[in-house]
Amino acid sequence: MMNLLLCGLNSYLGRAGLAYLPDDTHSVFGIARDVGLLKEKMGTGINATLYSVDLIKKGVAYDSFNIEGLNLSIYFAQIPNQKDQLGVQYELLSLRNFIFLSRQNGCHRIVYVGRAHDKGYLKAVEALFVELGVVYTILLKDLAIGLGSSFDLFMDELLKTKNIFLYAGLVNKKFKPIILADLFSFIKSVNWQESFINQCLEFGGEQLMSVNELVKWSIKKRGEQDKHQVFSIPSKLLTIWINKLLHGVDRDIYDDYLLGIMGGGESHNSLWQGQVDFKTSPILLDI
Repeated sequence: MMNLLLCGLNSYLGRAGLAYLPDDTHSVFGIARDVGLLKEKMGTGINATLYSVDLIKKGVAYDSFNIEGLNLSIYFAQIPNQKDQLGVQYELLSLRNFIFLSRQNGCHRIVYVGRAHDKGYLKAVEALFVELGVVYTILLKDLAIGLGSSFDLFMDELLKTKNIFLYAGLVNKKFKPIILADLFSFIKSVNWQESFINQCLEFGGEQLMSVNELVKWSIKKRGEQDKHQVFSIPSKLLTIWINKLLHGVDRDIYDDYLLGIMGGGESHNSLWQGQVDFKTSPILLDI
């Protein structure tokens, strides 16, 4: 049995980890500042053991936290906007205390799961791992699609009106989206005790898609292609303003999920392919 400790459960990735990682060979433990609130968000059926632990203020729950036989600790990045320097420092403090918590429970193996466009502050994350002498892997995922993903939730907001407006400078840029469940299947496929020691991995799908293609694919997949039209607008600021006015989409959210996703460039699977017996699921693109 592999014992996993998860952190960052208030992110959609963290909540998805609670849903996808537990099985007959993986026992999952999770920490969150407010477990009651987390359970309200997720509903029933959580197949993991959860603990209320505050990584910033710490306290008695932090100091007394104990899990026997902890094999791997996984930290899901929580920072919504890497341009927010205060948020970056908060993230690094949370990660630092998570590393200490893992080590005091006998686990010196950490996997940090971030997004492809989070490369801007990865040097600080790597420097923290090196400073604390922990064995780490940074796993950067491309945009995830699937039930519960941020992209699907974002599309839910956009589809509340008939017309969808995208920034023209974004629509033809390409990336490699992944099926959300694939990320966790991949994590369970890797022998983390022996593989990718102190390395940074990228995890993307096999199909190169544009933002325009993915948005139209998402509309068709929901069977709503006759109800919605997609328009491109040459002005970034005007696009943000229109989406705020018509959809109530906050500028930071729009910047994160449609503009920010392009910052990391095209993901490459070359470092892990051939070493891990895993193949990503295809996205059937027929628009």
